[in-house]
Amino acid sequence: MKRFVGLLGILIMVVIAFGKKSPYLEGGKVHYREGRYEKADSLFLVSIDKGLAVTESYMWHGKARIRINDQDDPIEAARAFLVVFERDTTGEILKKDEEALDLAQIAFYYGAQQIIYDSSKADTVIIFLRKGLQLDSTREQNYVLLGRFHLQNQNLDKALAIADELEKVSEESPDVPYLRGRAAMAKRNAEEAIENFSTSAERFNTELRVLKETVGKDLSLEDEVIDKMLAAMQEADDDASMEDKQNMLIEEFGLNPPPQAIAFLRWHDGYVGKKRQLSDAYNYLGKSYMQNEKYEESDSVLTIALELDPENINAMWDKVFACYYTKNYKEAVTILEALEAATEEDYFTHLWYGICYLNYEPKELDKAEEHLLKALEIAPDVPDIYRNLAVVAREQGDIKKSSELLKKYDELLKKEGDN
Repeated sequence: MKRFVGLLGILIMVVIAFGKKSPYLEGGKVHYREGRYEKADSLFLVSIDKGLAVTESYMWHGKARIRINDQDDPIEAARAFLVVFERDTTGEILKKDEEALDLAQIAFYYGAQQIIYDSSKADTVIIFLRKGLQLDSTREQNYVLLGRFHLQNQNLDKALAIADELEKVSEESPDVPYLRGRAAMAKRNAEEAIENFSTSAERFNTELRVLKETVGKDLSLEDEVIDKMLAAMQEADDDASMEDKQNMLIEEFGLNPPPQAIAFLRWHDGYVGKKRQLSDAYNYLGKSYMQNEKYEESDSVLTIALELDPENINAMWDKVFACYYTKNYKEAVTILEALEAATEEDYFTHLWYGICYLNYEPKELDKAEEHLLKALEIAPDVPDIYRNLAVVAREQGDIKKSSELLKKYDELLKKEGDN
């Protein structure tokens, strides 16, 4: 009993000492600063539950959720920071805490990114990204994600409005013409799309060149050495740890351990990300050329897209189509083989194998039939499979079978039309 009274007395003294502050919040801060984020967060939640220093407790709860780094934490953290905004509409409490400001922006961006394809959470995506911009109106990535979100939902005018907003923040941003190009493509304005994607690719190329010059200057590296290091990083095992990569850079290229190696690895992540964006811009430039029936030009820029990012699945498929239109069927099959190895089995891959083998000179009827039958097994109600199988049967001299397959093709087309 005396022990209970003693503990109660200590708690009362703590409450008096903190005045209107929450002892749970203050205790959580101690755990947080020492890296015990889960323990800290449990105290922040108690503070919120008891109605003590609620606004500040929500802010620390959001910080802890980001630090814990579980899969769903950005969304939960973003929601916590939203409550802070609801209770302090100016966001001043966040702006006064530099760490909270940074983590709130991370939470809003990555929280939006996690739910961007969930149509039931469209309003939340917009709120998250807009709140991030309220904290820092110069964050280009928020504009880009918001613009792509509107494109994804066919809100072309809103996407174009976002491009205009971004242009005011960064006049030479490659994402401004990228967003405008995507909107032009959706409106079937191929010439405007080609112009915008060409500009976007040019600007991304400039940014890549500047990035390379910067790391060369900062680490005293020649272009040739940087190229060799980039090639070595590309060949490195995907499962290689950061430490393994550091050691490779130190041992093979003599970077001073560890500052230079760490600096290069950080730069490398940004450089590779920018290359993927450039690959995407060239991919859409290729799509635009194809939309305008400029197939040779399409094939050429899609080759560049794949050189920049060999794992760009969209560019691989568009390259297949460009090869088809330029009658380069053997290269199309080579790309289909890479697609088959990189993706789950689907009917579409086998359908296009069949189409390409049917266009070989001479035709590869056995291979065409083999793949078309695989496509049929996966998707028995796709009309184009029957049409191409009818061509195979006709070429094999089986007119009756060809006629039956064409009849099935017509039935499925009619059914699609009725639906």
